[in-house]
Amino acid sequence: MEKRAGAKLIEMTDLQWEFFFTCWKYNLEFWSRSARLTSKFTLGVPIYYSMLGKKLFGDGIKYPLWRFAGVPDRLIRKHMYLDFTGHKRNRNGMEPFDREINPGFRSVREHGLNMIDASELHQIGSTRNNNVEAVQVAGD
Repeated sequence: MEKRAGAKLIEMTDLQWEFFFTCWKYNLEFWSRSARLTSKFTLGVPIYYSMLGKKLFGDGIKYPLWRFAGVPDRLIRKHMYLDFTGHKRNRNGMEPFDREINPGFRSVREHGLNMIDASELHQIGSTRNNNVEAVQVAGD
């Protein structure tokens, strides 16, 4: 892994910038519901973009930064790939999921999942213990 190139900010596409700042915005909204923190980013984004962001990353960062700062999507949607106009988000988060999740497969062995079935774990443990006992008896 150390020989592989990592993500370089200078090489990010417009869509990657948009995804990055949209996720960052949602993360801030989820973890900090402070109006003071939000206002710091809202005021700081135009200053950052005009003084440093545009020079470093070009125009591709402009509209994703605006979304991050809280500009309504209806004003910037023609410049964005992801259009969220008309979609209302619940700022309190998702409703808790209280139903049972039914998988789309019958066994963990089908469809190339190649997972260990939990019902087989007790059999694996008992055969391992039998082999250890057999070795100890033979070694005495």
